[in-house]
Amino acid sequence: MPVLKLKSQHSLSSPDEATARIKKRIAEEVEKQAQYVTDLKETVVHPNQSEYSCKVYGFNLSGHFHSTENEVAVEVNLPFAAIAVKGMIESQLQDALNQTLR
Repeated sequence: MPVLKLKSQHSLSSPDEATARIKKRIAEEVEKQAQYVTDLKETVVHPNQSEYSCKVYGFNLSGHFHSTENEVAVEVNLPFAAIAVKGMIESQLQDALNQTLR
């Protein structure tokens, strides 16, 4: 299964703020794409670490993120069907992550 590993530096006041921003962005994107995204599940592993799974266009996606004092790391497991567009997905996710943490 293709895996995307992304990181973004931030200068926010705390990992909690970074986590809150990431969770808010996920909720906004899921709401905007509700016709394509289903079965969203979140598991909070630690206060600043969550695991997610959902279906996008019927394909299973999963991943997790972890916020620290100055960085957020994200890992997304993509279905094999997405391998042809992995680079595009990675670029869009990295841009969204950077934008969210500004």
